[in-house]
Amino acid sequence: MAARITFNGLKETHNFMIKLPKRLDDELSKTNKDFIDEIAALAIELAPEDTGELKESIKVLPVQKTAKNVKKWKVVVNAPHGIYQEEGFTPHFAFITRSKKYPNNVPKKWLVKKWTPFMRPAFERVESKYLNMLKVSTNRALAK
Repeated sequence: MAARITFNGLKETHNFMIKLPKRLDDELSKTNKDFIDEIAALAIELAPEDTGELKESIKVLPVQKTAKNVKKWKVVVNAPHGIYQEEGFTPHFAFITRSKKYPNNVPKKWLVKKWTPFMRPAFERVESKYLNMLKVSTNRALAK
């Protein structure tokens, strides 16, 4: 006597398994971009503003481009004094040519003695949301 076993739905399961890595990759890429965008937005909000140059210099840029998608992202601070605001400095005199502190933007020397970190606090505030963001995007990929 011979027995015959058939699996119903095997083709659908196979198709699901083949498409899952692409969908998961797409969802995780979107989540990573959202995460980096949130860090950049908060860094812009936390950055000290005098001339506005520091806030304007904070950008999200791709690290690596592929033919279809941008997969890796970074937050860049192009203002030369950004690192000193983040890491600190020795108090010093700086020649400031435009500032909200001076009427009529008259250039003058100013004693710079306070720094304000903005990138690390931005990352620390957004970091706690990241695992939940990954969970939501993974569930979204599985549901498609």
